[in-house]
Amino acid sequence: MSGEPDVIGSLADEFCLMGHAIRAALAPAVDSHGLLPGAIVVMMVLNTRQPCRQVELAGELSITPSGLSRHISELVTAGYVVRRPDQTDGRASLIELTAKGLDLLDRAHHSRATALANALGDWDHDDVTDAVDVTRRLRTALHAYAQTHARESEPTHA
Repeated sequence: MSGEPDVIGSLADEFCLMGHAIRAALAPAVDSHGLLPGAIVVMMVLNTRQPCRQVELAGELSITPSGLSRHISELVTAGYVVRRPDQTDGRASLIELTAKGLDLLDRAHHSRATALANALGDWDHDDVTDAVDVTRRLRTALHAYAQTHARESEPTHA
């Protein structure tokens, strides 16, 4: 990236401010049923990869396996996720969303979409499509950087 430091700094500031704005505008629209913050995101990513092992999901989310374990335990207890034995590896288990979890995820999606549609009421279709494209590209770049950075910071074993 050949951006000027001031422009990159402004973008970094906007990310921080956007995170706050998103929470303020969309969080009240989603009833997370008392789950830990981030549980819905865990469920969203699991929905795209299920069934999968927890370590794979942790990597996809760029969080530690122990951090994910707390979420998964909570989601299993609440009935949103189930653990099943991995038939290819008896030591491992696979996780996947239950029907109850899929229902919660669907309701959360619709609540967020409705709140966002209201917040962006004066945007036209092309503005929203452009925002989706840029946001997806940005998320993909940040995720790739986080994955590469995590691998580079792992200790090497001699």
